[in-house]
Amino acid sequence: MRPTGKLHLGNYMGALANWVKLEKSGQYECYFFVADWHALTTDYADPSRIKLNTLDVALDWLAAGLDPEKSTIFIQSHVLQHAELNLLLGMMTPLGWLERVPTYKEQQENLATKDLTNFGFLGYPVLMASDILLYQAQFVPVGQDQSAHVELTRETARRFNSMYKTAVFPEPDALFTPSPKLTGTDGRKMSKSYGNTIGLTEATPSVAAKIASMSTNGQRLRQTDPGDPDLCPVGDLHKVFSAPEVIEATRTGCRTASLRCECCKAEATKSVCSVTGPIYDKRMQLESNIEQTWEMLRAQSIKAAARAEETMRQVRDVFGLSHELGAVKRYFGASEEELNNRRDLNQIKAFAEPGSTETPENDLIRSHWLTNLLPKEIAITVEPDETWLTAKKKRVLAVAANLAADTSTWTFEIPQKSYEVWVLLCRDDKNWLEDFILPQKYFSQPFAKAKKSLKKDAKIPVSLRKVGDRFLLSIHGSESFDITALQRNYEPLQ
Repeated sequence: MRPTGKLHLGNYMGALANWVKLEKSGQYECYFFVADWHALTTDYADPSRIKLNTLDVALDWLAAGLDPEKSTIFIQSHVLQHAELNLLLGMMTPLGWLERVPTYKEQQENLATKDLTNFGFLGYPVLMASDILLYQAQFVPVGQDQSAHVELTRETARRFNSMYKTAVFPEPDALFTPSPKLTGTDGRKMSKSYGNTIGLTEATPSVAAKIASMSTNGQRLRQTDPGDPDLCPVGDLHKVFSAPEVIEATRTGCRTASLRCECCKAEATKSVCSVTGPIYDKRMQLESNIEQTWEMLRAQSIKAAARAEETMRQVRDVFGLSHELGAVKRYFGASEEELNNRRDLNQIKAFAEPGSTETPENDLIRSHWLTNLLPKEIAITVEPDETWLTAKKKRVLAVAANLAADTSTWTFEIPQKSYEVWVLLCRDDKNWLEDFILPQKYFSQPFAKAKKSLKKDAKIPVSLRKVGDRFLLSIHGSESFDITALQRNYEPLQ
């Protein structure tokens, strides 16, 4: 939500009340943030109230029931990954996509007093898409008027995944939430620009005064005249806030002219204040310790940034911008001795200090081999489903195993899938890593027999046994065959 100051009843019923319900349902992991960068797309000329408005919005959220123990509630500009992803997605977003967003020209017309011929305003849908995709969201709770932005986000995710042959971003769906009609005190749409709002956290006397002065759309010039509650802004308040019996009584009283307008407005005041009164009280409590709310927002922003960084690591990898040296290391000259030393896993912290990383050990071995041991002239690409492909599109299976205790045998589990090449990574009891590269002709027949004898989807056991200087392979109890010549033989991967 853009920070434009304290919220009014239209903001509450249009979005916030539904957010609270979503959070309480427990069905979703929710992220709610104050979009202060979005505010600058139109209010860049005077940012003096940005921080105050940000706090006003956050306080109203908390007062209305959003709970930082259940959701992540943060400030957009405190999570720099929003800007980073916005920049990167902007590189691949066609200009025509932005110019056709319906709200682009509408906002320019509605805010004619402001100069909106700026890059930030044109590109704000990219920032909005970044806000959503950064958390790999499945759903976005919006009204119908925001559906175009969600669709542009879906198109952006689709274009990214297709262009870079990856699956980093899901295509989020709009989670349309009910937004009942709620007019302002003058009968027009409730909007701060019209000066016709009723504040969500206004004190009861102020709410009562505003409702008492509300327009009735020119109806019931005499109290003996019948009216139509469906045409009256006060009737809209009843529909949203009053109990069914109150709604029925006031509608009947209006149509039969048996209920005076001031009495109808008094009933509406009771109904509205039964909702806003507790929210006002909670807001006053929060204001008395504003530092605590600010520190909560800072802490929650750090939490959001940690989740955002998970996504950005994947995005940076796609663009070749990762913060680690990674696989390019092998493209730079290394002596035979240095390459050999890289097989000593004792020199790698993750292997020398078990538990120093949460990444599974076998995944670490695969990654280390791909990054540090595979000859630089061989290109391997990793597909979104983790399948490895050679330059000639051969499917490669790389599996790792530790030497079984008190034996000379490594045991691998091979999935029942079709691969042209197997890479067997063998870690011995001294933390030394050796590799064997098997083209399909070596394993196809015993592998096919093993598939027939096992249940579908069962892993196929493969054992590699060292006998003197020889290495003998057996697939699901098959007769052993010698693969010694395939040690460090990278030709099948060319």
